[in-house]
Amino acid sequence: MGIHQSTAPISDGRFATTSAVSPSGSEADALEAALVDMTATFCSDFANGLVGQRHNTYGHRSRILRQMSGRLAVMREQDGWVTS
Repeated sequence: MGIHQSTAPISDGRFATTSAVSPSGSEADALEAALVDMTATFCSDFANGLVGQRHNTYGHRSRILRQMSGRLAVMREQDGWVTS
């Protein structure tokens, strides 16, 4: 995990696909980074009054964050168990 693809223009006007590997290298680290980003976005949207304008947006997003947090906790526990 932690691989992101994008396109970059090259000299003749075409686009080339580039891949960037995150320095973390761990699937748990990538999940944690995604969880931090999603939590920050959720908090910002909540503070700006954007959450709850449509049907069940709060419930859906909070459920996803709980599931991701649970999955991360399990992954961190397994990493600790395997490495010790």
